[in-house]
Amino acid sequence: MDESRKKLRDIHDEVPPDYYDRSMKTNLFQWFWHTRRISTLTKLLRGEKARMLDIGSGGGTLLDRISKKAGLNFSAGVDASFGAIKYAASHHKGPRYLCADFYELPFKDSTFGYVTAIEVLEHLEKPENALKELKRVLQKNGKILILVPNEKNLLFRVIWYFWTKGKGKVWKEAHVQQFTKESLGALLSSTGFKPVEWKMFLLGMLMAVKAEKE
Repeated sequence: MDESRKKLRDIHDEVPPDYYDRSMKTNLFQWFWHTRRISTLTKLLRGEKARMLDIGSGGGTLLDRISKKAGLNFSAGVDASFGAIKYAASHHKGPRYLCADFYELPFKDSTFGYVTAIEVLEHLEKPENALKELKRVLQKNGKILILVPNEKNLLFRVIWYFWTKGKGKVWKEAHVQQFTKESLGALLSSTGFKPVEWKMFLLGMLMAVKAEKE
Protein backbone atom coordinates (compact mmCIF):
# COMPACT_ATOMS: atom_id res chain seq x y z
CA MET A 1 0.00 0.00 0.00
CA ASP A 2 1.47 3.39 -0.98
CA GLU A 3 1.89 6.21 1.54
CA SER A 4 -1.11 8.26 0.36
CA ARG A 5 -3.48 5.28 0.63
CA LYS A 6 -2.02 4.41 4.02
CA LYS A 7 -2.63 7.97 5.23
CA LEU A 8 -6.27 7.82 4.13
CA ARG A 9 -6.69 4.40 5.76
CA ASP A 10 -5.25 5.79 9.01
CA ILE A 11 -7.68 8.74 8.92
CA HIS A 12 -10.69 6.47 8.47
CA ASP A 13 -9.49 4.03 11.12
CA GLU A 14 -9.83 6.88 13.61
CA VAL A 15 -13.60 6.96 13.03
CA PRO A 16 -15.24 4.85 15.78
CA PRO A 17 -17.34 1.94 14.42
CA ASP A 18 -20.37 3.21 16.38
CA TYR A 19 -19.94 6.77 15.06
CA TYR A 20 -23.29 6.95 13.26
CA ASP A 21 -25.27 5.01 15.84
CA ARG A 22 -24.01 7.29 18.59
CA SER A 23 -24.18 10.58 16.69
CA MET A 24 -27.80 10.03 15.61
CA LYS A 25 -28.74 9.58 19.27
CA THR A 26 -26.75 12.46 20.75
CA ASN A 27 -26.49 15.18 18.08
CA LEU A 28 -29.63 16.81 16.66
CA PHE A 29 -27.85 18.16 13.58
CA GLN A 30 -26.43 14.76 12.70
CA TRP A 31 -29.77 13.07 13.37
CA PHE A 32 -31.45 15.44 10.89
CA TRP A 33 -28.62 15.12 8.34
CA HIS A 34 -28.55 11.32 8.34
CA THR A 35 -32.34 10.97 8.51
CA ARG A 36 -32.65 13.00 5.32
CA ARG A 37 -29.99 10.87 3.64
CA ILE A 38 -31.77 7.67 4.63
CA SER A 39 -35.14 9.00 3.46
CA THR A 40 -33.85 10.16 0.07
CA LEU A 41 -31.89 6.99 -0.67
CA THR A 42 -34.78 4.79 0.44
CA LYS A 43 -37.08 6.47 -2.07
CA LEU A 44 -34.54 5.94 -4.85
CA LEU A 45 -34.17 2.26 -3.93
CA ARG A 46 -37.79 1.38 -3.18
CA GLY A 47 -39.11 -1.29 -5.49
CA GLU A 48 -35.65 -2.71 -6.25
CA LYS A 49 -35.53 -6.46 -5.57
CA ALA A 50 -32.04 -7.20 -6.89
CA ARG A 51 -29.17 -8.33 -4.67
CA MET A 52 -27.52 -5.13 -3.45
CA LEU A 53 -23.92 -4.37 -2.45
CA ASP A 54 -22.94 -1.26 -0.45
CA ILE A 55 -19.28 -0.21 -0.38
CA GLY A 56 -17.99 1.82 2.56
CA SER A 57 -20.73 0.49 4.82
CA GLY A 58 -18.78 1.33 7.99
CA GLY A 59 -20.58 0.28 11.15
CA GLY A 60 -23.69 -0.71 9.17
CA THR A 61 -26.04 1.97 10.53
CA LEU A 62 -27.14 3.46 7.23
CA LEU A 63 -27.14 0.23 5.21
CA ASP A 64 -29.28 -1.56 7.79
CA ARG A 65 -31.86 1.23 7.99
CA ILE A 66 -32.02 1.77 4.25
CA SER A 67 -32.33 -1.97 3.55
CA LYS A 68 -35.25 -2.32 5.98
CA LYS A 69 -37.08 0.83 4.87
CA ALA A 70 -36.67 0.00 1.17
CA GLY A 71 -37.74 -3.62 1.70
CA LEU A 72 -34.66 -5.12 0.06
CA ASN A 73 -34.54 -8.91 -0.18
CA PHE A 74 -30.75 -9.13 0.20
CA SER A 75 -27.99 -6.63 0.91
CA ALA A 76 -24.29 -6.87 1.68
CA GLY A 77 -21.82 -4.29 2.91
CA VAL A 78 -18.06 -4.09 2.52
CA ASP A 79 -15.64 -1.83 4.34
CA ALA A 80 -11.86 -1.63 4.56
CA SER A 81 -11.98 -1.44 8.36
CA PHE A 82 -12.15 -4.78 10.15
CA GLY A 83 -13.30 -3.01 13.33
CA ALA A 84 -16.24 -1.44 11.48
CA ILE A 85 -17.24 -4.77 9.93
CA LYS A 86 -17.03 -6.55 13.28
CA TYR A 87 -19.25 -3.90 14.87
CA ALA A 88 -21.74 -3.98 11.97
CA ALA A 89 -22.07 -7.76 12.09
CA SER A 90 -22.86 -7.70 15.81
CA HIS A 91 -25.14 -4.64 15.92
CA HIS A 92 -26.91 -4.61 12.52
CA LYS A 93 -27.68 -8.20 11.67
CA GLY A 94 -29.90 -7.69 8.61
CA PRO A 95 -27.30 -7.26 5.86
CA ARG A 96 -24.17 -9.43 5.38
CA TYR A 97 -20.79 -7.76 5.99
CA LEU A 98 -17.29 -8.35 4.68
CA CYS A 99 -13.93 -6.60 5.09
CA ALA A 100 -12.56 -5.86 1.62
CA ASP A 101 -10.63 -3.42 -0.57
CA PHE A 102 -12.96 -1.38 -2.81
CA TYR A 103 -10.47 -1.70 -5.67
CA GLU A 104 -10.38 -5.51 -5.50
CA LEU A 105 -13.76 -6.81 -4.43
CA PRO A 106 -13.90 -10.55 -3.56
CA PHE A 107 -16.93 -11.24 -5.75
CA LYS A 108 -17.38 -12.92 -9.11
CA ASP A 109 -18.40 -10.95 -12.18
CA SER A 110 -22.09 -10.03 -12.39
CA THR A 111 -22.89 -10.94 -8.77
CA PHE A 112 -25.13 -7.99 -7.88
CA GLY A 113 -28.02 -6.18 -9.53
CA TYR A 114 -27.50 -3.00 -7.53
CA VAL A 115 -24.52 -1.26 -5.94
CA THR A 116 -24.46 1.78 -3.66
CA ALA A 117 -21.64 4.09 -2.58
CA ILE A 118 -22.96 6.48 0.07
CA GLU A 119 -20.52 9.35 0.52
CA VAL A 120 -17.58 7.15 -0.41
CA LEU A 121 -16.11 8.38 -3.72
CA GLU A 122 -14.93 11.67 -2.22
CA HIS A 123 -12.71 9.63 0.12
CA LEU A 124 -10.97 7.66 -2.65
CA GLU A 125 -7.79 8.69 -4.44
CA LYS A 126 -8.83 6.76 -7.55
CA PRO A 127 -12.64 6.70 -7.67
CA GLU A 128 -12.51 5.69 -11.34
CA ASN A 129 -10.84 2.40 -10.38
CA ALA A 130 -13.48 1.71 -7.75
CA LEU A 131 -16.27 2.39 -10.27
CA LYS A 132 -14.71 0.02 -12.79
CA GLU A 133 -14.64 -2.66 -10.10
CA LEU A 134 -18.27 -1.98 -9.23
CA LYS A 135 -19.16 -2.29 -12.90
CA ARG A 136 -17.44 -5.68 -12.96
CA VAL A 137 -19.54 -7.11 -10.11
CA LEU A 138 -22.78 -5.66 -11.52
CA GLN A 139 -25.09 -7.76 -13.63
CA LYS A 140 -26.12 -6.77 -17.13
CA ASN A 141 -28.46 -3.76 -16.88
CA GLY A 142 -27.45 -3.40 -13.22
CA LYS A 143 -27.70 -0.04 -11.47
CA ILE A 144 -25.49 2.04 -9.23
CA LEU A 145 -26.53 4.68 -6.69
CA ILE A 146 -23.93 7.29 -5.74
CA LEU A 147 -24.20 9.93 -3.03
CA VAL A 148 -21.56 12.66 -2.67
CA PRO A 149 -21.34 16.22 -1.31
CA ASN A 150 -21.98 18.97 -3.86
CA GLU A 151 -18.74 20.94 -3.74
CA LYS A 152 -20.27 23.71 -5.85
CA ASN A 153 -22.61 24.47 -2.94
CA LEU A 154 -21.29 27.36 -0.80
CA LEU A 155 -23.36 26.36 2.23
CA PHE A 156 -21.81 22.88 2.25
CA ARG A 157 -18.29 24.27 2.02
CA VAL A 158 -18.90 26.65 4.94
CA ILE A 159 -20.52 23.98 7.16
CA TRP A 160 -17.84 21.41 6.32
CA TYR A 161 -15.08 23.86 7.17
CA PHE A 162 -16.44 24.60 10.63
CA TRP A 163 -17.60 21.00 11.22
CA THR A 164 -14.09 19.63 10.74
CA LYS A 165 -12.76 22.23 13.17
CA GLY A 166 -15.04 20.98 15.95
CA LYS A 167 -17.23 17.90 16.49
CA GLY A 168 -16.39 16.49 13.07
CA LYS A 169 -12.62 16.90 13.33
CA VAL A 170 -12.23 13.15 12.88
CA TRP A 171 -13.08 13.78 9.19
CA LYS A 172 -10.43 16.47 8.65
CA GLU A 173 -8.46 15.76 5.45
CA ALA A 174 -10.70 12.76 4.72
CA HIS A 175 -12.10 14.26 1.50
CA VAL A 176 -9.60 13.96 -1.34
CA GLN A 177 -12.07 14.48 -4.22
CA GLN A 178 -14.42 17.40 -4.86
CA PHE A 179 -17.43 16.61 -7.04
CA THR A 180 -19.91 18.75 -8.89
CA LYS A 181 -22.84 17.42 -10.90
CA GLU A 182 -20.83 17.91 -14.06
CA SER A 183 -17.65 16.19 -12.85
CA LEU A 184 -19.53 13.26 -11.30
CA GLY A 185 -21.58 12.78 -14.45
CA ALA A 186 -18.41 12.79 -16.55
CA LEU A 187 -16.75 10.26 -14.22
CA LEU A 188 -19.71 7.90 -14.43
CA SER A 189 -19.86 8.16 -18.22
CA SER A 190 -16.12 7.52 -18.56
CA THR A 191 -16.36 4.34 -16.47
CA GLY A 192 -19.31 2.81 -18.34
CA PHE A 193 -22.39 4.14 -16.54
CA LYS A 194 -25.34 6.13 -17.87
CA PRO A 195 -26.85 8.57 -15.32
CA VAL A 196 -30.65 8.27 -15.37
CA GLU A 197 -31.83 10.18 -12.27
CA TRP A 198 -30.42 12.99 -10.16
CA LYS A 199 -31.58 14.17 -6.75
CA MET A 200 -30.25 17.31 -5.06
CA PHE A 201 -31.29 17.72 -1.42
CA LEU A 202 -30.46 19.31 1.94
CA LEU A 203 -30.51 22.73 0.26
CA GLY A 204 -28.37 21.38 -2.57
CA MET A 205 -25.53 20.31 -0.26
CA LEU A 206 -25.82 16.64 -1.24
CA MET A 207 -26.46 15.00 -4.58
CA ALA A 208 -27.50 11.48 -5.39
CA VAL A 209 -27.37 9.95 -8.84
CA LYS A 210 -28.79 6.66 -10.09
CA ALA A 211 -26.98 5.26 -13.13
CA GLU A 212 -27.26 2.15 -15.29
CA LYS A 213 -24.44 -0.11 -16.40
CA GLU A 214 -23.88 0.34 -20.13
